[in-house]
Amino acid sequence: MAAAKPRHPEHHDETSPLEWALAAVSALLVLGVIGFLLYEAVTEPPTPPAVTVDVVGVRPSGNGYVVEFEAHNEGGETAARLTVEGTLVAGAEEVEASEATLDYVPAGGRRGGGLFFTRDPRAYRLDLRPTGYARP
Repeated sequence: MAAAKPRHPEHHDETSPLEWALAAVSALLVLGVIGFLLYEAVTEPPTPPAVTVDVVGVRPSGNGYVVEFEAHNEGGETAARLTVEGTLVAGAEEVEASEATLDYVPAGGRRGGGLFFTRDPRAYRLDLRPTGYARP
């Protein structure tokens, strides 16, 4: 006597209306995002980097001092190899200068760094400014 084969319910490969609706909504969302990005790329020309530099703190370091700073790029393009210069000024005389280079500061982003000085920056006027960048 041959063994009876177990009966399996029929397997339907049909897609339900709910799945079609979700697929359509997902496709519309993806197309909407792509359309928005294309619109922004065409209508909004990127603005150049607009970098400001703020002192975060001054600490003794080795045989001198380090001025920790934060660079903030409020522009629309990334600033690569951003150079930051710091000078210590007494009256009208520049006493000491230091320079640091940050690899990149993205549009709308912040990056930190430090400048080394042999004299205590708290005893002088400290001027910090970005002096140059490259396009990535």
